[in-house]
Order: sequence, then C-alpha cells, then structure tokens
Amino acid sequence: MKTKMTAIFAILMIALMAVGVSYALWSKTIYIEGTVNTGKFDAIFTGPYTPWTATYVDPLPPHAILPVPADKLAGITVTVDTQHTPKEDPETLIVVIDGLYPYITIHINYMIQNSGTVPWIVNKVTPDVSAFPGTVTVTPPGLIGTQVDGGASTAADLEVHITNAAVQSTTYYFTVTIEVVQWNEFVP
Repeated sequence: MKTKMTAIFAILMIALMAVGVSYALWSKTIYIEGTVNTGKFDAIFTGPYTPWTATYVDPLPPHAILPVPADKLAGITVTVDTQHTPKEDPETLIVVIDGLYPYITIHINYMIQNSGTVPWIVNKVTPDVSAFPGTVTVTPPGLIGTQVDGGASTAADLEVHITNAAVQSTTYYFTVTIEVVQWNEFVP
C-alpha cells in the first residue's frame, strides 16, 4: 500500500511538473494603437456671379421670349454676406435686384464649392416665396443628387421671375435654402 501511495504521489508530482512547464512557456503581448483625423465638411458660394441674363415674354402674339437689354440690368448686384459669416466661409449669397418690373425672368449663375475634404451631395433646395409675387427657382433640375468631391464645384442658376401682381415701388424678399449632406447620407 505504501508503494501504491508512493506511486500515486510520484504520478501527481510528474503531472504537476508537466502543468508547471506548460505554464512556464514564454509569452508576449503586442498592441495596435491608431489615430484617425476626420475630414472637413463645408460648402460655400463662389463666383463669378455673372453673366446674368434676363428675358421677358412679349405681350404680343406669338408671345416670344425676348432678351432684356443689358442696360436694364444695371440694378442687379450679387455679393456674399461677410458680416455674419467669416470672409473665408461665404455661406450666404445676397441678391439685390433694383428696378425689376413684371414678367421679367432673371438668371444669375453661381458656383457651389466643396471647400472641405468630405464629399457631399445636394439634398434639398427650398425656396421661400411666401411674400413674393412671382417664382424663385434654383436650376438645373438635376442639382438635387449632385455629388461634389472635396475642392470641386458645381454650377447652379438662380431664376427669379416676377408677375403682374407686383406693386410698383415696393420691396419684396425671398430666400432659398440649399441643403448639402454627407455623400453617404443622401436618400434619393
């Protein structure tokens, strides 16, 4: 019996040494550290804001669309609001049209630039003409859904049309909101 106990003790010692050897193997832990710098998301208006054109509908049949003489367009100014936004971030385009009369349609060309690094897509164009006797449209029709990569631009046109409902010597206001979203957030 003493031999059996000695044998069991010896077997246990050998098993304990085997476990000890397996735990005594060398090991090393390595790590990964990363840095991610995000891009810049920004959209601005850029010029030149010309040439602008204007047309009117001839009241006589066949009601042709005729160009407005250039001297009649002297009262149009297009600037960028630098009072409320920094000069390097022109987010508001200010359009002033002096001397407009009914049934003239004015087109003002401009650019929307991606001044950031993250691509964006024009998501929505919302004109507010609730107190304006006419229409305000941003074209081209395909502007919504247009993707612009960092540093690139897309051309657009502001079309302002006034109807006979306009009262003479009156000031009217309109606004247009253009929303751009990150390229992967656009839902057609």
